[in-house]
Amino acid sequence: MDIENILGPGGLVAEHMEGYEYRREQVEAALAVQEALQYSSHCLVEAGTGVGKSMAYLIPAINHALQGRRVVVSTFTLYLQSQLINKDIPFLQSILPGRKLKVALVKGRGNYLCLSNFDAELGQLLLLQDPNTVRLQQWALKTETGDVAEIDFSPTGWGDICSDLDTCHRNGCAWYNKCFYYKMRKAAAEADIIVTNHSLFLSDLAIRTTDPNAGILPDYDAVIFDEAHHLEDVATKAFGVECGKWRVPSLVNKLRRLKGAGINPERLAALEDLNSELFLAFEGARKPEFFFRDIYSTEGQERVEGTATMLSSTLAGVYRELGELETDGQPELKERIDGLKRISGRINEDLSLLFFGPTEGYFKWGERSANAKYTNCTLRYSPLSVADILRDVLWSGVNSAVLTSATLSNSGTFNYIKSRLGMPESVESIQDSPFDFKKQCLLYIPRHLPLPSEQAVYADMVAKEIEGIVRASGGRAFLLFTSYRMMNAVYERLSLRLPYVMMKQGDMPNETLVAEFLRQGNACLFGVHSFWEGVDIRGEALSCVVIDKLPFASPDNPVTKARTDAIIAEDGDWFNGYSIPQAQMKLKQGFGRLIRTKRDRGVVAVLDSRLVKKSYGREFLRFLPQCPVTFKLEDVKAFFA
Repeated sequence: MDIENILGPGGLVAEHMEGYEYRREQVEAALAVQEALQYSSHCLVEAGTGVGKSMAYLIPAINHALQGRRVVVSTFTLYLQSQLINKDIPFLQSILPGRKLKVALVKGRGNYLCLSNFDAELGQLLLLQDPNTVRLQQWALKTETGDVAEIDFSPTGWGDICSDLDTCHRNGCAWYNKCFYYKMRKAAAEADIIVTNHSLFLSDLAIRTTDPNAGILPDYDAVIFDEAHHLEDVATKAFGVECGKWRVPSLVNKLRRLKGAGINPERLAALEDLNSELFLAFEGARKPEFFFRDIYSTEGQERVEGTATMLSSTLAGVYRELGELETDGQPELKERIDGLKRISGRINEDLSLLFFGPTEGYFKWGERSANAKYTNCTLRYSPLSVADILRDVLWSGVNSAVLTSATLSNSGTFNYIKSRLGMPESVESIQDSPFDFKKQCLLYIPRHLPLPSEQAVYADMVAKEIEGIVRASGGRAFLLFTSYRMMNAVYERLSLRLPYVMMKQGDMPNETLVAEFLRQGNACLFGVHSFWEGVDIRGEALSCVVIDKLPFASPDNPVTKARTDAIIAEDGDWFNGYSIPQAQMKLKQGFGRLIRTKRDRGVVAVLDSRLVKKSYGREFLRFLPQCPVTFKLEDVKAFFA
């Protein structure tokens, strides 16, 4: 396909898309992707806001698929998946020459209703007298996909009725011909283009490392990662192990409901007690995120590992007991028992790695979160680096991999992201935003503020600064914070002082917050991590973005600490080589919330005087969109006036 004739002035897209504007940057990005796919190379493309990167990679992807070579497109967010499936791909298919391609959306098992599990659990669910169970039953009778995204309520006990690897009986299941998960798998096997998410794609790679025939996705020639700046974190999770506090109680509940057979109730009680004792030690951590070594220093490694050993032994006893149960003439019972054996065996395998797996190249850590009713805790065993892993299973295993995002480069190169991901030489393209930031945007840095601190007096100063900015902008502001603590502190100070609707992340679902923000027209939305990226609000409703400080990762975060310690152990520069590049990418994402079209106009305020008081601040400013910078609030007022 001739990219110029498709995306150029008077091309196919301009002919069929009302209001389309030619962007040379989009053409250059598309040409880089096309080159990589054509010559089986890997590719890195940074496309600034407004370049139109999805169309830039979809046109070469469609061309590649038309040649009989399957392409996977992987995203980080559900929003982008939906945009690709429902808007971008159908539009391009309608205007591009050639046969109509088969396109499949592939999600993880947990998104699909399992009819076998639903049939087995329905009686128990109805006993709970939850009105949503009746709604779920009605939906199950009419849905064609079984995708939980179709329903607008939270179904009770979804974890017990969704598709699950351990309870799945594959083609031996009585419901196999109606199975939603395998319908999706069949559609994927017949598809020319598959749209999925990073988590599923990388989990599929991890599964294939142990069993090449057990993958979720069919074979493919090329993969395109949009929102590729998330790859390292998702891969760290996919190639590690995790075990939540809920897994053993969930197994016990299933065992107690086992129809036609019984497990020694004393053994089940022992499972619950040992699981509670094990996680109780970790729930006592002083911080919500912790290393195992922090727990061992107070609880004693021998005692904790002793509890883990007894839990493992008890799980092994359940596994043996399940294998001894009589199931002759009861095929459904045998299926349930086989699934429960797989669940108990998998939990045991994960516990073994968590507590007794090798430590070289891995770190052991956990997270706990609490609400009014329940404290949840998840233990993790994670690789220190995914570079070597991806080098073996991704870069050498696929003909072409394309990575694209609005924030992939640092200091004008891809050296940082390539080193973190172990990526070999590739086609590279950096395309700046086509927007005129010098006219559309003003950057405000209040250099009179002291360096950021945890003190209440500093929160007072930040709140006062935000009040002045937001009054100048007439509301219409995203207020982005690097921590819940500071967000809540400033919200408490301003919620009654400003004459605008004030909304805060956590008060309602994010989608509802965004919809209400747009409806109000002059609201202020306080947000933490999830509002720094992936939110696309165009027009005057969002005219100001305030960022409380440079988004350096918390040094107490176990993932950050483990990675920086590994860099230090190799005599590397953890600050300039890891922390600054990470923060630069995050800051560019936050900055990018403001200007989304050529008609948008507004102010970005970064309330961190380190941008001008520290030498490294210049590096942050250098690779933000180039726009006028002011240190005076009066200039902000004049801009909006």
